[in-house]
This record gives sequence, structure tokens and C-alpha cells, in this order.
Amino acid sequence: MQYNPSNPFYSLTFKSFRPLLHLSGFLALLLLLGSCQQEPTVDSELLEKTLAYHDPENNWPELKTRLYLSSADTAGQENTFEIELDNSTGYFAHISRQDGKEAVKGIANGKEFYLLDGKGDISAEDREKYGLTPDDLKWVHSFYGYLYGLPMKLTDEGVNVAEAAQNEELEGKEYRVLEVNYDDAVGSDNWFFYIDPETYAMEAYRFNHGEPESGEYILLEEEVMVDGIRMPKVRKWHWNKNNAYIGTDTIIKAEPLTSYRVSAEN
Repeated sequence: MQYNPSNPFYSLTFKSFRPLLHLSGFLALLLLLGSCQQEPTVDSELLEKTLAYHDPENNWPELKTRLYLSSADTAGQENTFEIELDNSTGYFAHISRQDGKEAVKGIANGKEFYLLDGKGDISAEDREKYGLTPDDLKWVHSFYGYLYGLPMKLTDEGVNVAEAAQNEELEGKEYRVLEVNYDDAVGSDNWFFYIDPETYAMEAYRFNHGEPESGEYILLEEEVMVDGIRMPKVRKWHWNKNNAYIGTDTIIKAEPLTSYRVSAEN
């Protein structure tokens, strides 16, 4: 989902995540997962198989890519933006455009940076208007770093992965399901990842906050190859409580990351 306070879709989706943004919830989970690179505390044969499908050469830790993305809301309003990732250095940048201006927020060498039309001297008013604040950066870095790193991010520390006891049907198809919970220091939400029983492709995931009707589920469609990694191209968001459609995120294209907004060297 695109982070843009002026976009009606942002207003819907960001508010939908507000119950998750407390440190005991979704944001804490994303932040901690984004900083952890160790092995999971619980192993799963099904996890190994879906990792082998999506990232057969283990390229995620060294991935350097620029993703061109779009988000569309229930009315069809679309916003485009970009994400730059260099997982080998921890470099991250989110690039959006508004009012003819380019806004960039990111992390390089462990430090935050903010640019408006390529300049770092930004007024307080413009920082708020264009989402160039630490809270804005924290949200997009956690959100995109986690969701676009699935299922690879399930190997982070504090993530407990097991195959669900029974298969489950979703949208008329039978899936094997990875059930995921987290150490207390990481998060409290319940996540379920729906794996095709023949190909081991991850085709959907669902999360809730303890009650089955809370939270959302995301249907994954098509794939795009990003440096040897099979990433879902289309993500369609729905409410658990009534299956109502929320919006769609799409990878328009991906290309190797060969230049950086600021230096990403260690």
C-alpha cells in the first residue's frame, strides 16, 4: 500500500493499520523482523520448500533492486512510487511524487536521509506535507521491507514457524498452511501463509489480532522475477470480517539497483 497522506486509499489503509502500530503489535513485529537476520526458532519442512521455490539461490540477503510499484484503492485511484533496496548494506529508499515534486526518504549507512527534489534542506512544513519525517520513514521501511521479503523474512529471529494441523480452503482452493507466531518481544499477531501443495508457491497470507475476524488477508497473483527471486506481482487486500476489498498493490517492473540517492557504502 502506498504511503501518501493526501491519497484517500492511504487514509483507509493507514487507519486500518493503526491498531497494529503500537509497539506490541504489527509495527513492532515489522521493525524487529527488519533488523533480525538469524535462523528461526522452529523449523518447518514446508517453509524450506516454499523458500526453495521463491528464492532457490538464497539471493535475498544480497538483493539490490529498484521496484516500481502502484497502489489502487476501491475507487480505482492509482498512485505510483518506487522502492530501492540493497540488502547487503541495509540501504533503503522510498520515492514518491506529489505536486510535481520528488520526495525521498530512506536509510543509508544506518542513518536516515530525506530529500525533496534532490535537496536535503527541507522546511518543517514541507517535511510534514510530503511525509519526510522519522515516523513516515519507519512505517514504509518496516512495511515494504517485511511484506516484499516474504517468505524469506520468516527465517528471522523470534519467528516461530510450524505447519498448520489441517489444510485450509481459501477462495475455492485447498492449501497447506504455515502457521506463524512470534516471541513476546517481537509481536502478538497471528499469521497464516497459504502454500500451493504442488508448487509450494506462497499464494496468500492472513493475519489477525487474536480474533479470527480481526485483521486482513492478502491474495497474491502472478509473479515477477527479481534477481532470481519469485516475488508476487499483485497483492489484493481484503478485510477478514466481511471479505470486503480494500485495495491492490502491483509491481510494475523491477530493475537492478546501480545508483543510490545517497552513498550506501559501509
